[in-house]
Amino acid sequence: APVFAEARYSARLPENNAAGALVLRRRAWNADWGQNARVRYRLGEGRVRGAPLSSSLSVEAETG
Repeated sequence: APVFAEARYSARLPENNAAGALVLRRRAWNADWGQNARVRYRLGEGRVRGAPLSSSLSVEAETG
């Protein structure tokens, strides 16, 4: 299983944060080799004030 640098991540954003601004950087490692070592990132299925989390945030699947 992938190992993350931190057990838990959190971030606070200003109300007027610019669209596309970096919010949080996270990194994971996998001890496997080749394609099995590949780590992909995605957002969980959360909601913010009734709207899907994905309507407010996005994550780059390859880099996190």
